[in-house]
Amino acid sequence: MKIKAAMCREFGAQVKIEDVEPPALRAGAVRIRVALAAVNPPDVLMPLGKYQVKPELPFAIGVEGAGVVTEVATDVTDLRIGDRVMTYAGHGCIAEEVVVASHLVHKVPDAMSFEMAAGFALVYGTAYHALVQRGNLTAGESVAVLGAAGGIGLCAIQIAKALGASVVAVASTPEKLAVCRENGADHVIATATDNLKERLREFGDGEGVHVVHDTVGGPLTLAALRGLRPYGRHLIVGYSSGGIPQIPANYILLKQVSVTGVSFRQCAQDTPAVARAGIRTLLEMWTAGKLRPHVSAVHPLVRFSDALGALSSRSAIGKHLVRVAAT
Repeated sequence: MKIKAAMCREFGAQVKIEDVEPPALRAGAVRIRVALAAVNPPDVLMPLGKYQVKPELPFAIGVEGAGVVTEVATDVTDLRIGDRVMTYAGHGCIAEEVVVASHLVHKVPDAMSFEMAAGFALVYGTAYHALVQRGNLTAGESVAVLGAAGGIGLCAIQIAKALGASVVAVASTPEKLAVCRENGADHVIATATDNLKERLREFGDGEGVHVVHDTVGGPLTLAALRGLRPYGRHLIVGYSSGGIPQIPANYILLKQVSVTGVSFRQCAQDTPAVARAGIRTLLEMWTAGKLRPHVSAVHPLVRFSDALGALSSRSAIGKHLVRVAAT
């Protein structure tokens, strides 16, 4: 029986809902009946051929989602048919079925809805990998979150607060900054009206913030780098603005700051045990009430392009989901 999926058949061509053969189960993997998928910047870039990962054509888009396990390969022992799960699959989740390597699949707590789970693994996993596993953020430090109202940005705010850090949220509009405050930000900076470098230098007794969590790129990266205190850490998480900044090495030398690349996808690929440990910790934090996934819209499968449009226009706040199947 065929399934419905949002298919990319040619880079740069329009993604369309099609009836296709379900993916074949393979060793080390499970089949998931997808309930909801979350949209993320890679879902916009990947069909254009502009993402660092280019799946073999044709492919279904959708890097993460949640649903129920319906089939398990014989060599998989930690998952069973009927398990409620979330996954950062890499692609394929805006489809009625997806087949995913078991190490990328995580059981969903009984109290967590699919709406919360569908957009959890990638964004919280990325923010945790950045702040904790790469940035070594500790209680009492200050962190500036660029793109703070986005899916990863709001997660970074919540995680930083849970760790006991002070958070400076950086976003473009009053509406976005208000949401950042609702999610725990101590201070806000409006990129449309404020001088980011000067504002960041107001913190830490005039020396600047300890850490920058940067998903934006472009000119904001250099401005934020200049707002770091000596020996600070700048975490390069992404380039949602579309601009890849050119960072002057002499500035890194003079202030003795570190610039660190962050890729949760690469972490899950190269060190899956580290990635899974992060997700376990995050689920414990969610159970303790320290994390609150912010879902701003749920779109029907036939309107999946509306979700992608919200990301493309940079109007999205928190997570946009696509409902693939009734739950």
